[in-house]
Amino acid sequence: MLSLLAAASTTLGLTIPGDVYLAAIGALVCWILVYVVYRVVMTGRKDFGMPIKRRVLCKHLRVDHDQSAQVPIWWTDLQIQRAVRAHWRNALRLPFGSASEARPQL
Repeated sequence: MLSLLAAASTTLGLTIPGDVYLAAIGALVCWILVYVVYRVVMTGRKDFGMPIKRRVLCKHLRVDHDQSAQVPIWWTDLQIQRAVRAHWRNALRLPFGSASEARPQL
């Protein structure tokens, strides 16, 4: 977006001072920080049928023995709700003992 603004300013003959770019980048960084803080604070508020932990280094839903789950931090509450619902649907369709204990525990 900033590169488009720079290209438009050079074609129109306008010069944009470096302070404007610095302010735009600072505003973007502040917005991202506020969003991440909001997501961290709001993680424990919803009830999805099991405790949900939001993780940065996570690509998909991971369920630990039907007791808790880990999801990516950028997922919305609706995505989490649908993923947990799909997990329960698939877990209840499988024969007893094969859903959570597919991996051997040592």
